[in-house]
Amino acid sequence: MSIIIYNCETPGDIVPRKITQEEAYFAFSQFFIVEKYEYLYQQAINRSCPNAPYAIPEKGKAIKPYYGLDREPWMHTPDDAGQFSFSDIAGVFKTLPTKKQEICEIIYVNIFESGAAKPEGMSFLGYDVCYTPDGDGFSAICDCMFLCRWHGCDENGTEFKKEFDSLNANGLFDRPEDAIRYLYHYLSQDWAETGEFCILEIYR
Repeated sequence: MSIIIYNCETPGDIVPRKITQEEAYFAFSQFFIVEKYEYLYQQAINRSCPNAPYAIPEKGKAIKPYYGLDREPWMHTPDDAGQFSFSDIAGVFKTLPTKKQEICEIIYVNIFESGAAKPEGMSFLGYDVCYTPDGDGFSAICDCMFLCRWHGCDENGTEFKKEFDSLNANGLFDRPEDAIRYLYHYLSQDWAETGEFCILEIYR
């Protein structure tokens, strides 16, 4: 089975590339332990500024959550997650210090069209727009419209209003074609983060 990687070395120059698992240097599907968005939001509020656009943290603003990958992912399965059950990763989770467990949760990510089996007992949340899963979890959705930690958003906070309004209750896209369309729009900006992107299915 093959998936599509969107390579962008300079803003606006996007090269879709189809690869198989055998050709890839990363797993198409993995479990991750990530920090809960509500915890990250409270940490970010201390750095907020007035009239922050989109769902960027601001004191007094209602929280619109983001439950994708870009939540400080710090532990993932080393190989294809198909070799691991939820109970396996849950066993790892239970070895964490209690305070760490309180602010973390387990998610499963799968690159769109990889053909990987869906995890039992987990619910589909939506599609994220991220670096390939071997990286730091960077999401063009999160960094632009939720937690600006790298390039952030457009100066006026209006460029992506249509896409922002179409995000579901999990801060993700319901349809892969909408995620792909957003990726092309995001990468057309001269300030956008560049690299190898993919469309991720997120489960929790």
